[in-house]
Amino acid sequence: MDIPLDRRATLTRLALPLVVCCLLLGIAYGRTAQGTRHPSPWSYRGWSFGTLAYSDILALHEDRGGGAHAFPYLHDKVEYPVLLGLSMWWPSAVQPNRGGYFAISFLMLALCALGSLYCISAFPGAKPWAFAASPALLVYSALNWDLLGILPLVLGIWLWAKGRERWAVVALSIAVWTKFFPVLVLGVLLVVATRKSWKYTFQLLALFVAVTVALNLPFAILAFDNWRWFFEYNRIRDIEPSLYGFLDVNPHGFVKSANTISAAVTLAFAAAIALYELRTRKLVALPAACALVCVFFTVNKVYSPQYWLWVVALTALVGLPDWLLTTVAGTALCDFVVSFTLLHFQVQHDAQVAWFYKFIFWPMVAIRYSVLAACAGSAFSRSRRVEI
Repeated sequence: MDIPLDRRATLTRLALPLVVCCLLLGIAYGRTAQGTRHPSPWSYRGWSFGTLAYSDILALHEDRGGGAHAFPYLHDKVEYPVLLGLSMWWPSAVQPNRGGYFAISFLMLALCALGSLYCISAFPGAKPWAFAASPALLVYSALNWDLLGILPLVLGIWLWAKGRERWAVVALSIAVWTKFFPVLVLGVLLVVATRKSWKYTFQLLALFVAVTVALNLPFAILAFDNWRWFFEYNRIRDIEPSLYGFLDVNPHGFVKSANTISAAVTLAFAAAIALYELRTRKLVALPAACALVCVFFTVNKVYSPQYWLWVVALTALVGLPDWLLTTVAGTALCDFVVSFTLLHFQVQHDAQVAWFYKFIFWPMVAIRYSVLAACAGSAFSRSRRVEI
């Protein structure tokens, strides 16, 4: 992994992308904040699908009462890990109204985007413009809370590259208990840590366990059923439009099989990466981690549209070829438009929905997974160090 640039060089590299990133975030806020003025919060979804301005932040705020939310886990089930559950709650305690809640939440997400851009800019081989100017920021930054997980992920990678592995594990632990799948990146870095010694690796693993226990144990003790709902929900969650849709399987009946396939493929790819590193000591950790995350997104039974933010961040950090980064940007935008146009047609019971579903939506899904596979392949090809 490249050693990050010093602060001055990073800021020089950051300056222009930062301006563009702020502009996109400002537009993203303006277009989605219109929903705070929607006269009927309960019909918000229908309106926002049609205007392509939907945000889970607003929709789930209303689902939880539209004011100060019940305290997560202790008084309410939350389908996210503990740190994201708390992040959804505290803005409502400060500003229960829709406008204030959304403004605080978006400010938090925007700061995470800018912090992520700083970390990406610090890597000499990264391409910060691919993140800063991506249309994914325009359409996904306010869709969900994913940027809250992306910042500690890239911060952890930055700290690791600077030789601060223990602090990196803390940051990555925060990422894991915000969105969970960053555990894949942590796993790759822990395998690479065995180059120092197995004892050191187990010390880092113990640190992850300690942070995990500190974050989760209070909720697990006080409200076990509500705390475990995140794990249970993802276990029983129906298959959403994904690769499994091309198999024409029952979205509910095939859930167990999809879970098994997803876990098996992801773990097999992770095992191959670990075996390569343990045998050769030539693994380049960052592209390997990027490839593993893309494989997980490809085989998982659910692909939420905002996952493109993770793909954009990781592929920019790795510095994949410009043509592929451009393809990722365009696909992310098209995937958003197509997905929410379909939802609009469904809500409106539009007669075009069947045609759109067959001839537009599913071809878009095929393109999505083709691009994810290309990212995984390109990143994996960079993960093997070639001696010259």
